[in-house]
Amino acid sequence: MAKLVFRETAMQRLERGQDGPVGRYLIRQGRLIEAAAKRQVGVRTGALRASIHLRHYADPRGQYVRIGSDLSYARLHHEGSKPHLIVPKQKGGLLKFQTRGQTVFTHMVRHPGTRPNRYLTDNMRRIIR
Repeated sequence: MAKLVFRETAMQRLERGQDGPVGRYLIRQGRLIEAAAKRQVGVRTGALRASIHLRHYADPRGQYVRIGSDLSYARLHHEGSKPHLIVPKQKGGLLKFQTRGQTVFTHMVRHPGTRPNRYLTDNMRRIIR
């Protein structure tokens, strides 16, 4: 007669640990997406590219990875933006920026908007197929 022993810690490591087969698979796929996103993202200063990171999580539903950036403008870069006004944060203040080698001071800028660059979802769809 065979005896089956359920070792809870071993099962938890398998199901929830990043060093188990499920965690290793998620991290491996996530690293591919992260690298492809860094290649696709626009680079002006390199800050957005450098900020893209992967994190592994586990909760009662299972394991997952999150890939993204904490920078405030990362979502605008990914999703794009409609035309909008840019105004100073302080009332009565001025905006200051460089364009064509000139320093410009103004009370408002009419931004034309930007097209989306879906550097995360494009690569997620391509790699997870």
